[in-house]
Formats: sequence, C-alpha cells, structure tokens
Amino acid sequence: MKAEVTIEYALRLLNSNKLDQGQMALEDLLIQDPTNIQIHQLLVKLGFTNKNYKLAEKHLIKLLTFQPLSKNYFNTLSELYSAQSRWQDLANLYEKQSKSNITNATTFFNCAYYQKLSGNFEQAIIFYNKALAIGIDKDYEVSLNVATILSEHLSEPDKAIDILTKAIVKHPEQDSLCYNLANLYEQLGNRNKALYYFQLACTINPKNYTALARQADLYKIENQEHPLINQLKDAFLSSDIAQSDKINVGYALGKAFDDCKAYDLAFHYYQQANELDKKTLPSYDAIKFEHTVDSIIATFNKQWFSTVDSTESSSTSPVFICGMFRSGSTLCEQILAAHSGISIGGEQEFFHRLMFNNYPDFPQNVLEDIQVDRKKDRLLSEYLTEINRFKNQGDQLTDKRPDNFLYLGIIKLLMPNAKVIWTTRSILDNCLSIYFLRLGSSMAYATELKNIIHFYQQQERLMAHWQSLFPEDILTFNYDNLIQSPKEQTQRLLSFIGLPWEDNCLNFHQYKNQVKTASVWQVRRPLYNSSSGRCNNYQKHLETLFPLSSLKSIK
Repeated sequence: MKAEVTIEYALRLLNSNKLDQGQMALEDLLIQDPTNIQIHQLLVKLGFTNKNYKLAEKHLIKLLTFQPLSKNYFNTLSELYSAQSRWQDLANLYEKQSKSNITNATTFFNCAYYQKLSGNFEQAIIFYNKALAIGIDKDYEVSLNVATILSEHLSEPDKAIDILTKAIVKHPEQDSLCYNLANLYEQLGNRNKALYYFQLACTINPKNYTALARQADLYKIENQEHPLINQLKDAFLSSDIAQSDKINVGYALGKAFDDCKAYDLAFHYYQQANELDKKTLPSYDAIKFEHTVDSIIATFNKQWFSTVDSTESSSTSPVFICGMFRSGSTLCEQILAAHSGISIGGEQEFFHRLMFNNYPDFPQNVLEDIQVDRKKDRLLSEYLTEINRFKNQGDQLTDKRPDNFLYLGIIKLLMPNAKVIWTTRSILDNCLSIYFLRLGSSMAYATELKNIIHFYQQQERLMAHWQSLFPEDILTFNYDNLIQSPKEQTQRLLSFIGLPWEDNCLNFHQYKNQVKTASVWQVRRPLYNSSSGRCNNYQKHLETLFPLSSLKSIK
C-alpha cells in the first residue's frame, strides 16, 4: 500500500538519502499547496545539498514573492547569483527590492554596482544618482564609481575630472579621490597634475604607499640617490605597510632601479614583488590552460565555420588588436589613433565579460547557446552599441583587448569580416616586461617567468590556429620590426585596414587622448629602441632561472 504523501513522509525519504524520491514527494505536495513556505524551504535546502542551484533559485524566488521583505531569502539568493557571477540577475534583484524600499540608499548603490558589472553603464549612473538623492553615507564612493564609469567606459574623462574635483573640495580628507584623479590625469598625459594629486594623496594619508609607488611611473629616475627611491625603500621595509601596497612599492623600486641601469637591484625588487604577489593570487594551472586552448581549437574548427550562418548584420566591425600583454598593442593602437579615419576603443571588456559571466567553462556550451533564438544578433547589437560610444573621430573603430585572442572564434562568428592585428614581440623581452608589471588576479601566470613563457607559447599555438582559419584577416605586427622600419611597418598596418597613408601616424606620440594601460608614457614618446633587446640587461638572471639550452630554444 502506497504511503500517503505528507511533508513528514518526504522528510523521511530525504533523511534516508533518497533525495530524488524526496524531491518528487515535495513537488507533489506543492501541486496541492503551492504557497506552502515549509515545502519551498525544503526544496531550497535540497537544491544546495545536491548542488542543483537551479532548483534552489526557483524556490528562493517563490519564497521572495511570498515574503518580499525577507532579508534571509534575499541574501541567500544574492549570494547564489554572486557565486555564479550573475551580475545582471543581481542588478535586477536589487532593482526589484528598491521599488519596495525607496528610501534605502544602499539598495540603489548595490543595484548601480551590479549594473556596472553587467555592462549597463548608463543605468548604473542612474542608480548611483538615486543613491545620492536619498543621501547615502560616504557619498564620495559614488563619485569614485561614477567617475570610473565615465572615464573607463563612456569615454567622457572631462566629466569624470569635474566630478572628482568637486568631490575633493567636499571631502578634502579622502585620499582615494586624489589618487583616482591623479590616475585619470596620467591617462590623459598630464604629468604635472598627475604628480600633484599622487603627492596630495600621500600628504592626506602618509600610508597610501601605492600613491607613492605610482609616482615612479611618471618620469625616468636618473640616479640611485633620487629622494623617491629612498622613500620607496623606507616604505618597502615599513612594519605597517599592507601587503598589496608592499607589492606595488616593490614593482616601483624595480622600475626605479631599471631606470638607473642598476639591473641587479631592479631584478631583486621585481623578484621580491612577484614572490609577494604570487601569494595573493590563485595558482596558474598550466595543464588546465593547455586543455582550454585544445578545446578552443577543437570547437572552433574549419568544418564548424563552414556550416554556420556567416551573414553579418553590420557592414563594419572594429579592428581587433590582440596578443600578449606588453607586446606593443597600445603602441599599435596609438599609431592608428593618429589617423583621421580611426576612432580608438581601447581595451573593451565585452567579450571577456560575456564569457566570464555566462560561460565559466568556456568554450563548452557557447556555440549551442549563442545560436538559439537569434541570440547571435542580440549579442552583436549589444557589442556594437557598447563600442560605438567611442566613435568620435573616424568611422573605423579599434578594440584593443589583448586576451581577445581567446575569443576570436566568437568574434568571427558575430563579425565574419572582422580584421585582426596580432601584436608580437621577442619572447624574452615580452615575458620580462610582463614580469616587471603587476597585472592582477585574472593573470596569475604573470608572477613567474616559466609560467609567462608557457602562456606566451600557448597564445602562439592558438594564434596559429586562427591564422589557419582566417589567413587573409589576421596581420602579424611585430614590435621589433616596427622599431627597425617604422614607416614600412606603419604602411603595412594601414594597408591591411584599407586606409590611406597619413604622416601623422609617425607622430603618434603627439596625439592627445586617454591611454588606460601601463604603456601610457611610452606611447607619448617617439619610437625608441631601448625596449628591444631589453632581456640582455637581465641575461645572468635569466640564465639562473633557466638552463642555457632552454634559453636558446625560446629566443
């Protein structure tokens, strides 16, 4: 005789580890009593136990419809979305909450924050302004975030400067405002104002050691007796310096001693900084990255591209500049920026954000998902809307996100006519340049030379695959060749894009624009050759790290 289905019966099944049967029993009960709070709670718990997060989400949403003011249900659902990097769902969740709690400024602030992570920049500003209108505490944080959106994503640095300048008048004690304003002036090439505000940040907060470190980037330090070096050394040895600040100071000391041609000291501090940074980052998994590259090559193959609909809904697409970080991509874009027919988009995060937020196991499941329900057309429209904000001079846009080399399959799916410039550079010069820079958690390979070289070689392997698929649409643009023959290589570049020669392209360093990468000062100088063959300055350190035979094989 079949037992009567009750909550107690379902619980006995669950406690006996008969989870599927217990779930079925609970769902049967819901048909009879769809608003039963206890049943929904049990299904949420079961979802988390089974790692069936769709089940947990479904019933958390139901519970919130019954009890919209429940902090417990709201927080649990928001934590679930956050763990899955579902920023748009989080933004929608906070927006919905804001409608029933219109006086809570923090809710509007959080909604704005997640709208920004979702790429909805104008919406983010609207919600930040709502938080301001209500009277949010620490309103300077809103100024910081809105200024970042305006400068980094909406190509409106002047508005960002205005917001930060006014915020400094209102909050003269906030060194973070000065720091961000200094950073913005540096991107715009205003060395004096950048230095002034970095120094002001240090005056307001003597423990803002990162503002101290950033000063080393603003000019070339001629000798080891420079007062900034002594300040940096004192900071590096300070007992009260935070780990992140110490890492930044270590990189700054490396740069300062490299300027002075004290290469042993430079490498010492770079090595110290990287050892410290490595402890803060996830481990680089070389095997996993190889498998990712294998999977990309296997997924986006010649046979697959021959079967897809290659109709492009837009006659024009940006020129994509990609390759290794520190391979000359900013210089390449700056040369193009000086041409009247080009508008530069800088490092657009669209494709990285799309994959990171929606396809954590990229490239698995991407193709199946993108090709349903005209999603391909929608994604193309969203991308073009985002990047077209940067069209302020010529009709041809650029998108210079170096790691887009991972996503060229998606890019060519959406924009079959897209042109790609692959920036390259001598492997040891390139890898050292990465080692000498703090790149962040998404680039865990950057703290160890053997990992950087491994990443470089995997990048070459993937680019060889893309070249085999799209030989006419990919131009290799080599930094060292550019240094040797600037006019010839610039002519190649313009010819590839289909633009006529303009002399201004050789005077790219005079072009006034916002540069958001570590190459901000290098591209404001005429071409120089001191970075080509830079690895020779560190030969003995490289030979210590690698057997001589290995060094010869990777040059």
